[in-house]
Amino acid sequence: MSRASLIQTLRCLADDLESIADDVEALPAVAINSWALSQRSVPCLMGRTLGHPSIGDGRPALSSELFYLDPERGIARTMSRWYRLGTRVDPDYWNERYPRRP
Repeated sequence: MSRASLIQTLRCLADDLESIADDVEALPAVAINSWALSQRSVPCLMGRTLGHPSIGDGRPALSSELFYLDPERGIARTMSRWYRLGTRVDPDYWNERYPRRP
């Protein structure tokens, strides 16, 4: 990612976080079900997405870096988009299905 693209992406993220409204329904979001906190080299979400622009509905996915998580309101903001949180699962749910390789 170029420096200019990174700045624009982070600015959009900061604007989104600054403007969170009380009306969560107004946020455009991709849904993520069977979600759990996960990690790559950064915190992320792992789950089955619905309405994602490039991942088929119901397919397992790792999100980009997680910047904001509000389970009580059912929303999360990653580097690339908002997610509407569905059912949460224990991380072992995914660890059993996709064991980490040494």
